[in-house]
Formats: sequence, C-alpha cells, structure tokens
Amino acid sequence: MHTMTTHTPITRRSLLAQFVGAGLGSALPFAGLAQTPAGSSSPMVMADMHSHLGVVGRTRSPADLATEMRAHSATLVSWAVVADAPWLGNNVRGVVQTGEPTGAELWAFFEKTVATMRAYAEQNQLALVRTGVEVDAALAGRHSVVLASESAEFLSGDVSGLRAAFDLGIRQMQLVHYIRTPIGDASTSEPVHKGLSDAGRELVGACEALGILVDLSHCSAAAIDQALAASTKPLVWSHGWVHADSGSHRDSLGYLQRRLSMEQARKIAARGGVVGLWGLGVRQPNAGYWNVGLQDRAGYVREVVKLINLIGADHVAFGSDIAGMGSEWALNDYGHLREVVKLLEASKLEAATIEKVAYGNFARVLKATLPAA
Repeated sequence: MHTMTTHTPITRRSLLAQFVGAGLGSALPFAGLAQTPAGSSSPMVMADMHSHLGVVGRTRSPADLATEMRAHSATLVSWAVVADAPWLGNNVRGVVQTGEPTGAELWAFFEKTVATMRAYAEQNQLALVRTGVEVDAALAGRHSVVLASESAEFLSGDVSGLRAAFDLGIRQMQLVHYIRTPIGDASTSEPVHKGLSDAGRELVGACEALGILVDLSHCSAAAIDQALAASTKPLVWSHGWVHADSGSHRDSLGYLQRRLSMEQARKIAARGGVVGLWGLGVRQPNAGYWNVGLQDRAGYVREVVKLINLIGADHVAFGSDIAGMGSEWALNDYGHLREVVKLLEASKLEAATIEKVAYGNFARVLKATLPAA
C-alpha cells in the first residue's frame, strides 16, 4: 500500500550547503548562485518532465535549449527523443503512423539520435542526470538534462535490450507513443493488447530494476492500470491533461484522445507519482475540456491550480512538451515557463506548493527511481 507523503521543500541554498559539506562544492558549476548580486535572491529553479527543445523532435521553437535553460534557470529538463518520429505524419485528427519500420531501423534511429543529444549536451556543458546525486546537483544550479525516450519501440518487444539504452544514458522511458508496438496500447490507436502485453509488464519491472523512471503518457486507460499494478515505485504521466474521463482512439481530435481520466490521475498520485501538464494552447478553449488558448500562460496557470486542488500539490508538475506542440501552444520556450512561475508566485498559492510543482515533485520521483550515486 502506497500513501501520499508531504516533503519538506528543498532550496538552492540548502542544497549548496549539502554539497559544500560533502566536499563537492568545487566540483559543481554554481555560476548562477555566484553571480547573484548581494542582497538579491536568485530565481526559483525550474524542472520540466517533458521537452523536445533543441536538436530532436519536431523542433518548432526557434529557441536554443542550452541558452533557454541558462537564461531562465531551467536546471532539470527531461529531454525526449521521439523514437518513432520518421514513421509519423498528420491528418485532420492528429498524429498518425505512416510507415512500418523494422527493428533494426528503430534501433538505428534511436541510437543515432541519442548520440546527437549527448554530443549537444557535452558541447553546451549540460550535465546528464544519471543518479540521485546528479538530481540534487541540478536543483542546486547545475543545468542538467534527463535523457528520455518517448516510447520503447526501439526495443521491438525485446526487454533485454533495455540495458543498452540505460548504458547510453536513458533515465526516463515512455512505454508507448504513436506507432504500433508489441509493448502495449496507446490511447490514440485501436487497442490490440487489452492494455500492456506481457513484454510491457516485464518492461515496467526492468526499468525499475535498472533505475529508469517509467512514463505512462500516451498509454491507454487499461495500459495505465496494468503498469500501476506491475510497479513498485512512483510513476509519472509526464505530459498531457486531465479530464473526468479517459481519452479514446474514437475521439475526433488528437488532444481529446490524449486526456488522462481524473480517476487514473488520482491512482498515479496515490502511488506517489506525478502528473505533468503540457503547454498546449487550443484555438477554441473549452471550459469543460482544456481551457487554455493560444499563448495563454494565465490559462495554463489556472489548469495547474485546478489540478493541484484535485490531486494534491505533491503530484503536479510541468510537462511542457516544448517544440512538440506544432503551432498550437500556450508556452513554447523557457521564458514562457518562467512567466508561469511568476504568475504562480503572484497567486495565493503557498511558496512550498509552487516549489513542489516547479521542481520538487519531478526531482522526488527521479530520486525514488534512479541509482543513488
């Protein structure tokens, strides 16, 4: 039985003291802290459970990842490779599969893209988060990325290949995305597995055994329930939105298909997990659905506050999906996300609640899953 817990907020000052006390202070580039003028406070750090900003994915934001992270104190970003990207297209309903890749093609694309991501991170002095200690370093000011895969297609149903992905640095794994996979069913396509396959349930356990955070985004309702039943650690729904009922492949639009039910959001929360809200902006906001318009940061903040009230402050986070929204977005760079934090700070929310949503909750589930050091 898992229960909700309240966590004491972690501040940059307290984390810096921990590293200095452990003799690690000189090894960490706390440039932001060192350059803060006397008598002023540095901005709250931000974390993001799902981003494509930079050199991967449908990069429809002109912003540069490293520049944005440094300019706006986004120090812990889950940076996702779209592992099935070459085989996707769009129709009037949304994203659809357009090709049938072989297992070799899936792995080759995944491996090549992760190599590109790692090279970019090294060239731009972005640290890779692989352990709990490195999560702490990110919260203390070291600009860091969590390498994530938006789906496990590259495994072709063979869970034994997960170790190779772990060795490449993957620390967050989404089970399904848009193309058909032997792992399980997505909410946007007709189900064939009645949730997760045997390989899908095995993958949940294998991720937890290695130290990879399991991401339920894009899963069908049945797949979410089965993943929760197979898990022993907190899971995340990194990006999407929450409604009274689940999305279905029968829904008329892609963003409707992608909704998480309130019942399942509460199940994720009850297991200690976290739900991330994406930065989608729709042309016709609907108060009964996703009520966020184009470039509507205030609308996004309202949805964040609403979800906090529904599932608790310990279980809500940012999952921006920056550069993955196409032309319909409410936020599309980290300057926009900083605006969100400022609006939250100007609201009646307690500072501890804002800290949890802005960075603490994502950091907590990472540390509950990743190797400690």
